[in-house]
Amino acid sequence: MPLLYLLVSYLSALVAGPAPRATVYVFLADTCPISQAATLPLRELHGQYAGQGIRFVGVFPAADATPAALAAFGKTYQIPFPLQADPGHQLTKKLRAHVTPEAVLLAADGKTALYQGRLNDAYAGLGQHRPTTRHHELADALADVVAGRPVAVPRTEPVGCFIE
Repeated sequence: MPLLYLLVSYLSALVAGPAPRATVYVFLADTCPISQAATLPLRELHGQYAGQGIRFVGVFPAADATPAALAAFGKTYQIPFPLQADPGHQLTKKLRAHVTPEAVLLAADGKTALYQGRLNDAYAGLGQHRPTTRHHELADALADVVAGRPVAVPRTEPVGCFIE
């Protein structure tokens, strides 16, 4: 079953249609509580922007990120977009991700970073969950891209579990 989930996710990405307007790579870790908490806003953003040409990809840089673990994470947290392992950190290094969760929004060329950082300000630091989320930087960046505007805030400092 886990392999089937990954295959369906991969094939869905392949047949999704025209080239995306932009791609969100979100670095996640199945053992990171902040990554787990990020799944709800990620599902919401995917629901809002996938139909507007924004592609989402979950990237798991942990050395033990097996297909079964990714499939279990996807099922547990109802992730509607493809998940991929990056155990050799090739994509992690290329996009200079340091923590999970961390979002990197690339332009349609697949090279130009339009935004990099946290999804929102739900966490002030490790173990410091804010009672109210006031800033939604990834959502704001996506709104700018869809509207054809330059991203107003291209970089924020992500809060989460360090990628080792």
